[in-house]
Amino acid sequence: MASHATETPLGGTILTPGFKLLLGLCATWVALVLVRLVWGLHGPAGQDPLLAISNQSDGYPWGIWKPLNVVTFTGIAAGAYAVGLLTYGFNRGEYHGLIRSAVLAGAIGYTLGGTSITVDLGRYWNLWVIFVPQWLNWNSVLLEIALCVLAYNLVLWIEVSPSILERLERSGSPAAAARARAILPRLRKAMPFVISLAIVLPTMHQSSLGGLFMVAVTKTHPFWHTGFLPFLFLVTCVTMGFGAVVALENLTALAWGKRIDQPLLARMSIVPAWLLAAALVVRVGDILWRFRDPAVLARYRLMGHQAFYGSFLLLELGLFAAAAALLFRRSVRENRGKLLGAAFLLILSGSVYRFDTYLVAYQPAAGWRYFPTPLEILFSVSLAAIGITVYVLFVKLFPILSGVEATDAHGTATGAQSAAGH
Repeated sequence: MASHATETPLGGTILTPGFKLLLGLCATWVALVLVRLVWGLHGPAGQDPLLAISNQSDGYPWGIWKPLNVVTFTGIAAGAYAVGLLTYGFNRGEYHGLIRSAVLAGAIGYTLGGTSITVDLGRYWNLWVIFVPQWLNWNSVLLEIALCVLAYNLVLWIEVSPSILERLERSGSPAAAARARAILPRLRKAMPFVISLAIVLPTMHQSSLGGLFMVAVTKTHPFWHTGFLPFLFLVTCVTMGFGAVVALENLTALAWGKRIDQPLLARMSIVPAWLLAAALVVRVGDILWRFRDPAVLARYRLMGHQAFYGSFLLLELGLFAAAAALLFRRSVRENRGKLLGAAFLLILSGSVYRFDTYLVAYQPAAGWRYFPTPLEILFSVSLAAIGITVYVLFVKLFPILSGVEATDAHGTATGAQSAAGH
C-alpha cells in the first residue's frame, strides 16, 4: 500500500457514548471467552440450553461458529481482496483511495475469524501443533484453509502497517519517528510482493471453503452439493467484499462526514453485478443438469423436508437476482441511497448462500437438532463489536480514510483537510 497524501487520521474524541457501548460489548465477549475456556462450550450451567455458551454437539460440531464467525465474517472482510483485484490485478489505480479502509476492515475481520476458531477448538491448548510440519495432515483441505488464513492475516496487517508508521513519523518521539522513517522505504519496496500474496492467498482459501464440503456427499443436500462449490464461494466472497466496501464508505460518511466519490463507486459496482449474474447461471444450470442423474434424485428424496430446503434455495436465488438486477441499472448505481441498499443485498446474498451451505444444507444422522443459544448469538454480536471498535480506533489515530477533515481531541476541525478522493 503506497503512501497517499489524501489519507488523514480522523482525530476527535475517542471515548464517545457509542464507543463506550462498544467497549461494554467487548468486555462481554471477554467474559464469554473466559467462561468457555474454563468450563467448556456448555458453560457452568451444564446442559441448560439457555445458559450454555454453545449448542454445538457431535451432530453439529460447528454450530454457527464456523458459518457465521468465520465463513461469513471473512466473506464480508474480502473487500480488501475485491478492491485489491481491481486496483492491482487489473491495474485500475483510480480505486486506490478505497484500499486502506478496505484492507483495515479485512485485517480486522480475518483476525476475528481466526480468534473465533481458536476459542471454538475443543482442545485449544494443542493449537501449537499446527506449527510442527511433520505432525500435520498435508492431505487435509481444512489444513490448507487454516494455513492460508493464518498467512493472509499476517499479510493484511503488513499492508496496514504503513499507516501506523506514517503516524509515527509525525509523532513527538524523535526515536520513534527516526525508526519509522528507516522502515517505511524498505516496506514500500517490498509491498509489491506482499500485495501479490494478498491476491493469491484469499483466492486459495476462499475457494477451499467451498471445496471443503465436496467431501460431505451424504450429509449435504443436493441443492448445495456440487463441484462448483469452490467457484461459487470465490465469487460470493468477491461480491460480498464489494458490497462491504460500498457500505463502509457510506457508513463512514454518515458517521464522520467523509466525502464519497459516487461515480467511482458506481463504476466499481458493475463488477459484482456481472459476477452475480454468472453465479446465478452456474447455480441454476448446475442444479438442472445434476438432477438428471437418478442417484442425485434418490439422495434428494432421501433427505426429505423438501419445502424447507426449497424455501432457502429460492430465498438465496432471489437475493442474488435482486442484487444483480439493481446493480445493472445505472440509475441505482448513481444514486447513493439506492446503491447502499444494493450493497447490503450483496452482503446478505453471499451470507445466506454461505450459511445455507455450512448449516442449512448440512444434515447429520437422524436425531440431531441444533439451534444457537442466546449466549452463542451474543458471542457473535460482541465479536462484531470488537471489529467495529478496532476500526474506529484506527481511523481516528492513523491515516486510513481519504476525504475527511482531521479534528483535534475535542472534535474541532484543525483545518488540515484532505483532498477529495478523485
